[in-house]
Amino acid sequence: MTQKKNYRIAQVNRLLQEEIADILLTEIDDERLKQITLTEVRAAKDLSHAIVFITLHKSGGREELLEAVHRASGAIRKLLNSRIRLKRIPELDFRYDDSLDRAERITRILDRLHVEIQDDIDSE
Repeated sequence: MTQKKNYRIAQVNRLLQEEIADILLTEIDDERLKQITLTEVRAAKDLSHAIVFITLHKSGGREELLEAVHRASGAIRKLLNSRIRLKRIPELDFRYDDSLDRAERITRILDRLHVEIQDDIDSE
């Protein structure tokens, strides 16, 4: 039974992610919100709330964008209600996903280490 519930929540998470992304691109007039990429949605099993992880195409302006998307969350939720049939449309909590920033930072560090090691090998 729990495996079936986990599968259902995974399906709901994917559906919410697709629909919220489409709403941000097509229905919300704030151009800043078109810069957002949704990386993941994690809905509670009872659908009372969902955490929506977002990242930006460009650096900077993170706080301003989070504020804008929080202001739009009510409208997004209302549009979700008209698009999908769920017992309950969850409250949306938008959070910045910094995993891509961390991955980029790690890649830069590894690239520098590679160059340093290569320089050491070449100087021997």
